[in-house]
Amino acid sequence: MVSDTNKTQAESIADKIRTLILNGTFQPGQPLRQEALSEHLNVSRTPLRHALQSLAENGLVETTGFKGARVAKPDPGMVDDLFAMRMLLEPLALKSAFQHHTKLDFAAAEMALDAAENEQQPSRLSDLNWTFHDALYRPSNRHTLLRTIEHLNRASALAEVIASSIVARPEKSAAEHRQLLEACKKGDETGAIALLGTHLQSAHHDIRNRNPRECPSSTE
Repeated sequence: MVSDTNKTQAESIADKIRTLILNGTFQPGQPLRQEALSEHLNVSRTPLRHALQSLAENGLVETTGFKGARVAKPDPGMVDDLFAMRMLLEPLALKSAFQHHTKLDFAAAEMALDAAENEQQPSRLSDLNWTFHDALYRPSNRHTLLRTIEHLNRASALAEVIASSIVARPEKSAAEHRQLLEACKKGDETGAIALLGTHLQSAHHDIRNRNPRECPSSTE
C-alpha cells in the first residue's frame, strides 16, 4: 500500500521524468535505469518505482521486466488508436459540457492559449494544450470520461513530441483552438463539435506525416 507521502513524491517525480522525456533529455526506447534515475533526481527508489508505474499507465514509459523500464516508442497503430478514441470521446465530453460553460471556463481556456503563444518547451506546450481542452470539457462533470480523455491526451503527447508536431504547428493549432473557443462562446454546439473533430483529425494527420527526430510512422 502506498502512503500519501510516497504518493505525493511519486507524482512529483513522475512530473519531472515526464518533462525530461517530452523535452528530449530521454529519447524513445532509451532505458530508464532506476539507480541512475535515483541519483540524477536525488530521490529514493520506492517513490521512483511508483512514478515509473504511473508513467507506464500513461503510455510514456514501457516496463521491461520486474525493475526495468524504458521510454515508450509508440508505433503507428498505437497513434491511430489513440486518436480514434479521442475523436469518439472528446466530442462526447464537449457536447455534455456545452450547456454548463461559464465565462470562467472560457477565460481559463483563453489564458492557456495566450500562454502557449510564446512557449517553445514541448512539455509546457503539452500541459497548456490539455489545460485548454480540459477547460471546455470539465463542466460536463463526467469524471470517468474526463480521466480517460486525459489519459489519452497524455499518451498522445509523446507521439506529438517525437513527430515534432507540437512545436512545428503552433500557429495552425492556435488558430484551430481559437475557432473552437469562439464557437463555444457563441453557443454554436454543432459548429464547435465539428471544429473539434477537424482539429483532432488535423493533429493526427500532422503526427503521421512529419519526418521528425524519430517519426511515429517510421517505427512512434
